[in-house]
Amino acid sequence: MAEEKSKKLADEVRGLSLTDGNCFGIPRKCDAKGNREIVARMVTRRDDPEYKMSHKYRGSALIFSHESFDKLEPRSEANVDYENLKKVLDQLDFEVKPYKDLSYEEVRKKIAKAAGKDHTDHDCILVAILTQGESDMVWAKDKCYKVDDIWSAFTPDKCPTLAGKPKIFFVQATQAKLLRDPGFRLQHKGETQTDGDSASNYKIPLYADFLVAFSSIPEYCSWSDSERGSWFIKSLCEELSKSAKSLDLLMLLTFVAQRVAVDFETYDEGHKQITCTMSTLTRILRFADQKRRTSK
Repeated sequence: MAEEKSKKLADEVRGLSLTDGNCFGIPRKCDAKGNREIVARMVTRRDDPEYKMSHKYRGSALIFSHESFDKLEPRSEANVDYENLKKVLDQLDFEVKPYKDLSYEEVRKKIAKAAGKDHTDHDCILVAILTQGESDMVWAKDKCYKVDDIWSAFTPDKCPTLAGKPKIFFVQATQAKLLRDPGFRLQHKGETQTDGDSASNYKIPLYADFLVAFSSIPEYCSWSDSERGSWFIKSLCEELSKSAKSLDLLMLLTFVAQRVAVDFETYDEGHKQITCTMSTLTRILRFADQKRRTSK
């Protein structure tokens, strides 16, 4: 009972509503007494400042792109976002796995399969979700589900070959029915509006080494148009293409936030948008430029 209360409190402190991970049917590893035993191969030494990004393969990039839904209007920007993201991830040596208009059960199976894969020779994993959203929920073709369920499937107890490696998630969830950000104008004083090395064993937390970048802050709209695609994915792809091999990913996402916040506003009422990034990364993450194969 005390252990259950402690776990519940820890989940509340994190504020992420994290699931136990079995929603996607990921098997647990247990010792002879039935207790969870999490042992994984060390990828980086305790004091290494950067993630090791020189494995044989970059890793898989799963793109769940949703254009059509059973109960919602279609996303006209879906194909633009998908093509932009696929192009830049190909350039970064990811093995891109596109999944279009899947049902929740199909999404569940793809995530379980990816979590059960041997990632020993991979730098990382990346999952992109391009869909409609409602608060902390995202839509598959037939129903909505908690986005937390996606990343909880890749904790070390369920996916040990990704332990100590970056797990990256991009969530573009168009949420036009939520709050709208009117923005706030800034101007200089006097201007008018018309003026122009330790190798010893060590433990890591279950939710270390995750990065989740959202297109907007909770409860606020995420905007897009059919020609340019979504503001977030367009800005993300431009920054990845420009700086992914030289900048730390967290710094790069700061510039993505700047692009979205400054360069865009809705045509009708001038609404604005700001991105939101949740990170438990423990090292610098850069997509090192080296020749490698993209699939295993």
